[in-house]
Amino acid sequence: MNNINPVQLRRLDLNSLVVLHTLLTTCSVSASAEKLCLGQPAVSHILKRLRQRTGDPLLYRHGRGMVLTPLAASLLQPLTQWLQQGQQLLQPQAFDPATAQAKVRLAMPDLLEVALLPALIIQLQDCAPGLQLEVQAMSSAEVGQALESQRIDCAIGYFPHLTSRLQRQTLLVSRFVCLHHQDRLHLPATLRAADLADVPHVYTSYAGDSASMVDDYLHQHGLQRRILVSMASLLAIPALLEQLPAVSVLPDVIGQVVSQRSHGLQLKPIADADLSIGVELLWHPGLEADPLQAFLRQQICRQAALLQASLDRAGAACRCDRSSG
Repeated sequence: MNNINPVQLRRLDLNSLVVLHTLLTTCSVSASAEKLCLGQPAVSHILKRLRQRTGDPLLYRHGRGMVLTPLAASLLQPLTQWLQQGQQLLQPQAFDPATAQAKVRLAMPDLLEVALLPALIIQLQDCAPGLQLEVQAMSSAEVGQALESQRIDCAIGYFPHLTSRLQRQTLLVSRFVCLHHQDRLHLPATLRAADLADVPHVYTSYAGDSASMVDDYLHQHGLQRRILVSMASLLAIPALLEQLPAVSVLPDVIGQVVSQRSHGLQLKPIADADLSIGVELLWHPGLEADPLQAFLRQQICRQAALLQASLDRAGAACRCDRSSG
């Protein structure tokens, strides 16, 4: 039961309890004043107010020194414990990844899981074996409410429309590539807008709506693509492209994962280097200073940087192959 009287506590000068504790441990006004960096008159004045409040002398002169009254002696131990707890209350929480035992909840698209999650889990097992990741797939439209309601701790993906209230950090920038099956469709080494408009598309949206950066890109060139099928998931793309003379335009971080799921799938770069999306990490501002969450975000950023370096190397190798061809 909560029996705290806030009005009574508000009238209590908590700083005077610090002075009382120092007096009880030193049994000296002058020593207490020196220890507290206060003047002796100030400490004497606080002692006078404490005597009035308790109705007890607390300290009395005996010989050349001062000794505690029975009430003061009985206060020393509980007051010491109370002040120690108060001092620890507002201190930053100590966090040791090696001994932490916790579950963290993360939302991210399914194929981003394949690209980012294995290396992240290996890293966490190495430095924080007691952490358990609970990964959920949800649309970008759901992420904001999930973060606000604390159903998830953070989210990774493409979030062009979410509120600025959420904290966000760009993890990597992913260029778009064109995925197709080499036996179903023959395409030039580098595709331009006209090449993309000339073939049918298997389409999926990362923003959770019908808008697409690729469509905007084609519209800028006075072109429009023909969509055979629009899907919410990426998982059926390899099977469809194995059977159809069609393409799927994807961010390269996703395209590399999808291309590995079927023999014969090829990735072709798109000539416009500005056609790209930023993959972001989002979290609620209330978790900004939480040491566990800060540690998790640090590990995610570390693995994303390694993934970005891998994408950059793959892009450079692709450009080298085209120039040599």
